Amino acid sequence: MRKTLYLIPFLILVSSCANKQEPKIVYKYIEKPVYIQCQKPVIPEKPEFTPYQIFRVNFESKYYYCVDLENAKILSENWLKYKNWCEGLQEHLK
Repeated sequence: MRKTLYLIPFLILVSSCANKQEPKIVYKYIEKPVYIQCQKPVIPEKPEFTPYQIFRVNFESKYYYCVDLENAKILSENWLKYKNWCEGLQEHLK
């Protein structure tokens, strides 16, 4: 009886050592920052404003603004330059 009492703990000890489990392989995801240098588009300069004259006229007790032919050409050129500049910026943003 005494031998069996010694034999049982010995068998438990031997069986626990014999059934060693291999450690599980754990894959760890390591995140590394990657810096991407983007190409910045060249933004064109804002077009220069050409000054022009506007006249205020009182007609039938109401005020109106008038532009003569030469100043109207300057005004339309300013507007077209600014419009083309804005459309160019819009193309860069796409």
